[in-house]
Amino acid sequence: MQFLTTALSVLILIAMAVPGYLLIKTKMLPEKAITYLSVLLLYVSQPFLSIRSFLEVSYTPRLAVNLAIVFGVSMLAQGVIFGVMWLILRRRFDDPESTAALIRDGFIGGDSFTREPALNAAIKRSVAGRANRAMVLASAFGNVGFFGVPVLQFLFPEAHEAIAYSAVFIVSLNLMSWTVGSYVLTGDKKHVSLKRALINPQTVTLVISLPLFFAGVSAGDLPDAVNTVIGYLADMTAPLCMLILGMRFALAPLVELFTDARVYISAVVKTLVFPLLVYLVLLPFRMDDMLRVALVLLSGMPAATINLNLAELYGADQKSAANSILVSTVLSILTIPLLMLLF
Repeated sequence: MQFLTTALSVLILIAMAVPGYLLIKTKMLPEKAITYLSVLLLYVSQPFLSIRSFLEVSYTPRLAVNLAIVFGVSMLAQGVIFGVMWLILRRRFDDPESTAALIRDGFIGGDSFTREPALNAAIKRSVAGRANRAMVLASAFGNVGFFGVPVLQFLFPEAHEAIAYSAVFIVSLNLMSWTVGSYVLTGDKKHVSLKRALINPQTVTLVISLPLFFAGVSAGDLPDAVNTVIGYLADMTAPLCMLILGMRFALAPLVELFTDARVYISAVVKTLVFPLLVYLVLLPFRMDDMLRVALVLLSGMPAATINLNLAELYGADQKSAANSILVSTVLSILTIPLLMLLF
């Protein structure tokens, strides 16, 4: 019963993606609409959801400790998975200089073509190496914000502390992705950005929320009109997340989506191996049930949208990044209910 209930909840959530899919397929919205909706989600609705979650939980020393635990466990878990996948795949990475030359000459992502065997072999090595770099990120960094938050919100509508945990988890994700993630994806240390890791909507949201939380300010201390505005903007999060997901599915070439073994491997690691590792590590420790559930579920979220954002920013393998997000999201329809069986 627990499996079926959770599976139905996840399917209902995924059903919200259908309008986005249809809007793109019928060309009622252009592809660039994804960018605009993502900005609205990232800078408006998701921050207000986090703020509301902190306003609707009461400060206790135990909850403050739990928030610190979430940050520590999420950093450690992401670091372990990232490090293991890096050790496994690093010998199969491309050489950034060779790849840059092939891109410049149009042999990767361009119109140039060659029948020269040596050049063809170099192109294949670079293409595979770029994909392997993307797979390291896809295995470690999960869609905690754009998918994890609506999942927790949908499964545990009254557990506002779960959303607070996700806000802290997102901060650790940003720290990892903009530093070691950027380096592995590009092979160049110049792309490591502590500034972007520390100055982003989620970190700014915590800077606003935590002082209110520690001061004991709650929703009851604010005017009803303010709570209403915060509530309306926060409630946009789940629908926006799913609409964007549906739009991305509409743009994905299905043949390529389900024919790359690397994508499947990274999806299994991200949605099953990663959360099971977190569950086993936490098993000997006594902690609040909601904290344990949130950590495991957030660890099992599909590959993060930020992986694609970084690939687009640095001109890395965008196709593999996008495919890993979509395949792992489909797989999570099964794995999230399976993970709930652990509890």
